Amino acid sequence: MNQLKKILEPENVAGIISGLINGIILIVIAMALSGLIFTGPLEMFLPQGIGILLFGFLAYSIFSIFSASHPININTPQDIPIAIIALIAASVMTTTGKSWDAEMSFQFIFVTIALTSVLVGIFFLIMGSLRLGKLVRFIPYPVVGGFLAGTGWLIIKFAFAMTAGVELSISNLTFLLEQSNFVRWFPGLLFGLILLIGSLYTSHYLLVPGVITVGIVLFYVLMTFNGYSFLELQDKGYLLGPFPDGGLFQGSPIKYLNNFKWSVFIDQLPSIGTMMFLNAISLLFNYSGLELIIKKDLDLDRELKVTGCGNIIAGIFGAPPGHLALGSSSLAHSIGAKNRLSTIIVAIMCGSTLFFGSKVLTIFPKIILGGLLFNLGLSFLMEWVVNTWNRVSKGDYVVIILILTVIGTIGFLEGVLAGLMASVIMFVVNYSKVQSIKYTLTGKNFHSNVERSEKMKNIIERSGNQILILPLQGYLFFGSANRLIDYIKRFLETDEGRELKYLIFDLRQITGTDSSAINSFNKLKILATIHNFRVLFCDIRTQTYSKFESEGLFENDKSNPFMNFEDLDYGMEWCEEMIIKSEKHSSSEQKSDSMIFERQFPNLLPYLNKLELEKNHKIIEEGSDPKGLYFIKSGKVTIELDSQDGKRIRLKSSGAGTIVGEVSLYLNKNATASVITDERCEVYHLSVKNFEKLKLEASDEATKLHTYVIKLLSDRLTKTNNTIQALMK
Repeated sequence: MNQLKKILEPENVAGIISGLINGIILIVIAMALSGLIFTGPLEMFLPQGIGILLFGFLAYSIFSIFSASHPININTPQDIPIAIIALIAASVMTTTGKSWDAEMSFQFIFVTIALTSVLVGIFFLIMGSLRLGKLVRFIPYPVVGGFLAGTGWLIIKFAFAMTAGVELSISNLTFLLEQSNFVRWFPGLLFGLILLIGSLYTSHYLLVPGVITVGIVLFYVLMTFNGYSFLELQDKGYLLGPFPDGGLFQGSPIKYLNNFKWSVFIDQLPSIGTMMFLNAISLLFNYSGLELIIKKDLDLDRELKVTGCGNIIAGIFGAPPGHLALGSSSLAHSIGAKNRLSTIIVAIMCGSTLFFGSKVLTIFPKIILGGLLFNLGLSFLMEWVVNTWNRVSKGDYVVIILILTVIGTIGFLEGVLAGLMASVIMFVVNYSKVQSIKYTLTGKNFHSNVERSEKMKNIIERSGNQILILPLQGYLFFGSANRLIDYIKRFLETDEGRELKYLIFDLRQITGTDSSAINSFNKLKILATIHNFRVLFCDIRTQTYSKFESEGLFENDKSNPFMNFEDLDYGMEWCEEMIIKSEKHSSSEQKSDSMIFERQFPNLLPYLNKLELEKNHKIIEEGSDPKGLYFIKSGKVTIELDSQDGKRIRLKSSGAGTIVGEVSLYLNKNATASVITDERCEVYHLSVKNFEKLKLEASDEATKLHTYVIKLLSDRLTKTNNTIQALMK
C-alpha cells in the first residue's frame, strides 16, 4: 500500500506520463530519422536503420540516467548529424559506392555512423577540457529566444507532417485544407490548443494525462460511431505504425572494421567536421534553452565533457551522435516531471521496442501524438513570441521574430546566423551611443599631486580652465571615437573651450582601440593644430600605444600636439608647470616663496635646524618613527608609497614653501609614506623634541604654526571636495 502511494505521488505520475509520451515520440522519430539515411539503394536496410536509431535512443537514455546533472536532462540522437550522415550516404552511394553490393554499403554506413559519434565525442571532450562552454554565455538573449521560438515552429511543422503526411508550407496549404486531410491535422491542433489553454489556468499534474486519456477515448468512440474498424484505422494511417516485427538490435559495428573503406571515409571528413561544429552549437544552444526553462545555471563545460563521453561509448556500439534533446526535456518539465523516472520509462520503451518489437504502439492515435507536439510547439511560440512582447526591448523582439521567420522559411542554421548578425549590428549601434567619457574635470577642480606655495596655487587656479581632463572608459571603436571627437568639437565652440590649451585623456579604463578609432585621433591631431592646444595621453596601454606609434601620432616633432605621459598625475603636473611658466613667474618671486618661513615665522627659526640635502636623499622612511616637520626652503621632494610588487607610487610632490611630515608628527604615529628629494634641497627641520619645546617656551608661535598647518590641511580638503563635486555632476 505504501509503495502504491509512493508511485502515485504527483512527481512520479508526471514522470511516468512524460516518459510514456516521450518514449512514443522518440520511437516515431527513430523511424523518421532512419528513413533519412536508409533510402534509395539502402532502403532494404530500413529496419536495421531503425534498430540503429532505437539503440541510440536507448544508449543515450541510460547514459542520461547515470550522468545527467538535471533529472529531466534527456539525451538522444540528433537530427543535424543524422541529416549530414544522410548526405554522406547519398554522396557515397552515387559515386564510389555504386560498385558495392548492398551488404557492403550497409556496413560502410554503419561504421561511418559509429566513427562519427566517436569523433564528435572527442571534439566535445576537447571543448569541455578547454572550458569553451562559457562561449554560449556570450550569445545574446534574443538569439536564444529566437532559437526557442524557431524550435517551436519546427515542432509544429513536424506535427503537421505526422498527422497530415506533409509539412506545413504555402505550397501544401491547398492540400492541407482539403476535407479529407483537414480532419487528420485539425483535431490534433485543437487538442494542443485545449491543452495549452488548460495549462494557463491550472498546473495540476493530472491535467496532461487526463486530457490524453479523454482524447484517446473520444477518438475511438467517434471513429467507431462512424463505422471505422481497428484495421481500417491502421490502413488509413490514423494510428502509429506500421512497425517492423521482432527485434532490431544490430550489435556493434566493430566486426565490420576489417573491410572498411578508410579512404572513402577520409574523403568525407570535411562534411563530418562541419557537422561537429554545428552539433556543438546545437548542444550549447539547447543547454542555454534548458537553463531558461528550468531557471537554473548549468556547468556547460561539464555537460560538454559528459556528452563527449556518452558519444564515444554510444559510438562504439554503432549509435549516431547525440546530446540533450530540448524538446523531450521541456515536454517532461511542462508535464511536471522532477526526477529521472521519465528518462527510465523512455529507456524501457526504447529497449522493449528494440529487442521485442513494437506492435503494441499501433493502438496510439496519430492525432493525439500530433496534438502533444502541437501543444509543445505552441507553448514555445506563446513563451517567446507572445509573452516576450512586454519583457524585452522592441529591438530585441525584432531579432526574435527575425530568427523565427528565417528558421521557418529558410533553415535553422540560417536563422541563428541571421539573429547573431542582427544582434551584433544592434550591439554596435547601441554601444556607439554609450558615452566613452566617464566624467569631465578641469584644472580648477582637479590638480596634480604637487604641493605648491600659495602664489603658485593662485596662478594655477586663475588659469584652470586652460586644462580639460577627460577620463575615458570601455573599448574605443569607430562609433565611440567619433562621438568623442564630436564632443571636443562642440566644447571648442563654447566660452570655456576657447580658453583650452591642454586636453588630457586618462586612458586607465580603456580596454582597447581599433584602427577606426586611431583614424579619429588623426582628425583630433589636425583639430589640435588648428586650435593650438596640446593633447596629453596618460596611462596608455602598451598595445594601444603601439597602434598610436605605428600611425605616427607620437612622432618626435616639436609641432606634434600629441604627448604621452606615464599617468594622469604626471600629465597634470606638466600642464601646471607650463601654466606657471607662461605667467613669467620671476626668479625674485620664486625667491620670495623660498623665504616664506623667514618672513612668516621669524621667531620660529631658533627651533629649526637648517639642512642641505643631496638628490635622492630619503628624508622620511615609510614606517619609521615621527621625525618632525620639514619646511622646504628650496628644491623639490616626492612623497611616495612602496607597493607590494615593488613599484613606487607617487602620492604627491612638494616644492619651495611647503611642509612634509606633519601627519606623523601631529598623530604621533609612524610615517605612512616616504619622502625623497628630487634635486638638491634646502630644508628647515623642526624635530619632535623642538616641537615639544616650542609648545612650552613659545606658545604664541606654536599657535601660529598650528594655524598654518590647519589651513594647509583645510586647503587639501577643499581641493578634494571640489574634485568630488565635479565627479558627481
